[in-house]
Amino acid sequence: MGAAAGRVDALTFMGGLVAGILVFAELYPRLAAFVWSGGIGDGTLADLLGMPFWALAVAVVLMALGVFWLVAKLESRQEAER
Repeated sequence: MGAAAGRVDALTFMGGLVAGILVFAELYPRLAAFVWSGGIGDGTLADLLGMPFWALAVAVVLMALGVFWLVAKLESRQEAER
């Protein structure tokens, strides 16, 4: 929305984004070995941690709910201080 409104910071961001994409695309043939050097094949995070997928999914959901609760608590505390 900022770029459509002509804001300089948004236009600068968009220009940097496009320039970065073009530079990466140009350099990719030389960077391909590095880009794919950390690949672990078909492994998943659950495999890496040695736990069932469903347990990892439950853990991620619980962590997300905990973060949502914490952020809501911090926001309400900040609202009360105003």
